[in-house]
Amino acid sequence: MARQFCKYHPLEPAMWYSTQRHIAYCERCVDSGETLGGLGQARCFTTGEELDYLGSSNTAQPFWDRLGVFFRYPLKQDSLLVIAVFMVLTWVLVGLTDITSFVFFLIGGLLLLACITRYGFMIIEHTAEGRFDPPTLQETFSESGFSVLFQQVVVQLVFAGFTILVAMLNSSFLDVLANALVIFVAPASMMILATEKSISSAISPAAISHLIRGIGWSYLLLYAFLFLLLGAEAALFEVFAEELSAELFIPVFVGVTLYFLMVGYHLMGYVIFQYQSEIGFIAEDQQARERRRRTVEPVDAKSEILVKEGQYQQAAEVLTRYLMANPNSVRHHDKLSRLLLAMGDKEQALAHGQRYMTVLNGLGDDSRLYFLFGSYQALDPAFTPDDPDVVLNLAQQYFNRGKYKPVCQLLANLHKSAPHYDRIPEAYLLMARALVEGFQHTQKATQYLKFIKAKYPDFKEMAEVDQLLAQCGA
Repeated sequence: MARQFCKYHPLEPAMWYSTQRHIAYCERCVDSGETLGGLGQARCFTTGEELDYLGSSNTAQPFWDRLGVFFRYPLKQDSLLVIAVFMVLTWVLVGLTDITSFVFFLIGGLLLLACITRYGFMIIEHTAEGRFDPPTLQETFSESGFSVLFQQVVVQLVFAGFTILVAMLNSSFLDVLANALVIFVAPASMMILATEKSISSAISPAAISHLIRGIGWSYLLLYAFLFLLLGAEAALFEVFAEELSAELFIPVFVGVTLYFLMVGYHLMGYVIFQYQSEIGFIAEDQQARERRRRTVEPVDAKSEILVKEGQYQQAAEVLTRYLMANPNSVRHHDKLSRLLLAMGDKEQALAHGQRYMTVLNGLGDDSRLYFLFGSYQALDPAFTPDDPDVVLNLAQQYFNRGKYKPVCQLLANLHKSAPHYDRIPEAYLLMARALVEGFQHTQKATQYLKFIKAKYPDFKEMAEVDQLLAQCGA
């Protein structure tokens, strides 16, 4: 099955699908109750229809590209602790055989085998669900593993019974074929048993064939890897058998076996995870899901989808509602500003611009404020900020850039438009400097300077006012 990609982000693998419109979406483009992925219900932002969850079927990396990860899996802290505990328990059990009965040894061996079987099946189950960290020691012993061991033994007995029945036909060819078939389907049966926990499903020809067909030719590759693992394990045992004493060999045997079993179980679980769409299994990479929850906001997704669908006014309304609750979000102010300017909606753009510039001024983002004002003036040359602090800030930036005419336009009659503004003397001193340096209008500059001396005698920069007055010849 070919991978599906998001309609709105062609490089992003799809995680949701509309069966009505035949459109695929990534996790950023849906209105999800769990916020970006997960097994919760999701709806389309534009139509409101419920979407089908695809899990990680389009995002999973092929298992043959992750071989190094599989071999490192048993070397994590939790899995190493489990291996160490089982090795110690085996060593203790072997040491007690000299002073206890064979029955005690048999019971202890069965208990260990049950725990190991349960741990292996937990690895398959966790990996298939997108949890790529090994089960902990506490999870391993949280409940008895005898039920899992019993199920596995029953499945093996059924397969053994099948080969025995075939052997009764007295056909060497059929004997070889039956044994080869049992060996071939054993991994698929184990994967089904681990995920469905049902003996009937694990021995069902229909369920086994469905799994193998879903995986396709990759099942042969999986089988080859598992076969190579068994070969590597056997070769390693030959080395240990020659170098270790009999009492140490068994614990080491258990440790090495556990290592290769963990690699194989993790590999089988990941194959289910990778081919979940074809198999009919749904799961998502849990670590990637948590990362997405921390980095993506639904308002961004919804506004982006509405813009791409040409629903600009609805997108503007979404951003406006968000900014009412989050008035200091510069990023969303910027999105709304760009959208309204692109729409050419003069009234809405300038009304929002008044709020946006006040926010930028409060945050000290002078450079963004300067260029934003230029955008609004291009839309309406008569536009002037309502906030006198914004006016003074812009005037200062224009003055610093040697643009004196905008300074005069911004500050003209400020004492009338903002009569209670406490920085009027500072603004008019800047106005006088602009008139002198930019236009040599000393007479008009003198009027502003005398206004400052008359109305604001306590102005802290009065010395600069007197100096400029002297420069003007007054």
